Amino acid sequence: MKLSPATQSLYTGKHLLGFSGGVDSVALFFLLLEANVPFDIAIVHYHTRKEADDEVAYAQELAQIHNKQCFVAHAPQFSHNFETQARIFRFGFFDEIIESYGYESLILAHQLNDRFEWFMMQLTLGSGLGNLLGFDWGRTYPIVRPLESTPKEELYRFCKERDLRYFEDTSNADLRFRRNFFRHRFCNDLVNTFGVGIAQSLNYLAQDKEYLLSQIAPRILFLESLHKFVSEARESLYKDSKNICEFSKTMRTERGKYQCAIFAFNINEEYLLLLACDKAAKLCGYVLSSKQREEIVKSHFNCKIHNLIIAKNDKLLFIALDSISMFQIVTKEPMTKPFKTLCATYHIPPKIRKLIWWEFQAISTHIESGADSINNPLPSHKTQQENDSFECKIKNFFTL
Repeated sequence: MKLSPATQSLYTGKHLLGFSGGVDSVALFFLLLEANVPFDIAIVHYHTRKEADDEVAYAQELAQIHNKQCFVAHAPQFSHNFETQARIFRFGFFDEIIESYGYESLILAHQLNDRFEWFMMQLTLGSGLGNLLGFDWGRTYPIVRPLESTPKEELYRFCKERDLRYFEDTSNADLRFRRNFFRHRFCNDLVNTFGVGIAQSLNYLAQDKEYLLSQIAPRILFLESLHKFVSEARESLYKDSKNICEFSKTMRTERGKYQCAIFAFNINEEYLLLLACDKAAKLCGYVLSSKQREEIVKSHFNCKIHNLIIAKNDKLLFIALDSISMFQIVTKEPMTKPFKTLCATYHIPPKIRKLIWWEFQAISTHIESGADSINNPLPSHKTQQENDSFECKIKNFFTL
């Protein structure tokens, strides 16, 4: 069975395979063994099906037989939107393992049917290229999908020929789930009949997307003090809650910093501006709908979608998560005149000024001791060199 070209990157270092016990991940487990790829496995127990105990036990059994490490996470109960919440939990689990143990990449068993199902669902929602092919943006490590052009039927044949044990998720037959509806009504038959052409088209689109994204690489201003405050405050608040554990894990990873950052794009074409919005939104944990994209265009890229701030000056597009409102953070002092002058000088849009102001305050004694620095937008207890350095960051970020 031919694996994707990206598999070549897996022969050095150590990698983590997301495992489920289904035909896809079982086939990939043994294909990676045959290819002598160094990897360990990670599995999530969602406690929603009686077969889940057996799936976890099987993962641990395979790991023991083949001298692999097996990481297991037990998910909490999700009250709504199970698929989205499960994905957030799952990737938070992967993020933490990869960061803690130094894995170089995440290996996923997504196959051609998975890719096409997502494509078809997004197509019917009016999505643009940024959403049609899924997202890996915001990860600080590569995600490798060796089976991305392999039809699922081939994986069934592979496992049958080798008499490999795997599990079937009975919920996959439930047509009340949107993805299952697309799978059984359209996608399986199309892939079985036209799989080669579908795989080629998806690969071409992925290349186009990669090129377009390379044209809109943003500058990012990380609000480090705000990120630290949000991480510590929320972790302290929910330290006894099992359901919030993944928030704390995400905030501690590199990816969590995007939730307290400002993105700047130096582009003018409308279709690229929308792609930039898609990209930054995903980094912040959002997927924009077609209606939201229309609203952004109607506002001339000057609006707030839920907690996502989108603003422009005469040269740059800025996008940021409004973490001040999202996490109900109190700003203890109003913006000072020197700070407002700073914003006017560097054409900082009003919608994102409060994020910058809070960062100034976080470094200052406003938050720690309430010291009076009303006439100074920069921290009073830091050295002048640190103050100048922070202001220089602002100047460089908000100018071409």
